[in-house]
Amino acid sequence: MNYAETTSIRTIVPVSVPCTLDQMPGTTTLHSLSALLEHPEFQRGLAEADEAFLEAYEPAPLTEEEMVEEIEMNIGRWVTERTKILDRVYGYAPSSYLCNLGFVVGMINKGLTYAQ
Repeated sequence: MNYAETTSIRTIVPVSVPCTLDQMPGTTTLHSLSALLEHPEFQRGLAEADEAFLEAYEPAPLTEEEMVEEIEMNIGRWVTERTKILDRVYGYAPSSYLCNLGFVVGMINKGLTYAQ
């Protein structure tokens, strides 16, 4: 089973009293992502996404289908393997997986900014 098969969108999380950010569930996750967010290759991907978003999309929120497509077309296993081969054939410097991951997160993030 993958993550989506083991979780439920319908999970009810009771909240009885207001809490601070440090007390919120998931805060540990945010802290543990700091190494990823600070990694130079991940940051490079974020910056590239910021520049590329309007070349690929209208200035509007991304649909769920567009988000899934970004993931599949940029960090899926077959795309990653194919890109490595093409980079070698054409003599390009290979892009790191962290850069690609940053690009996907950046594209989705940019699309979500239009939803606010």
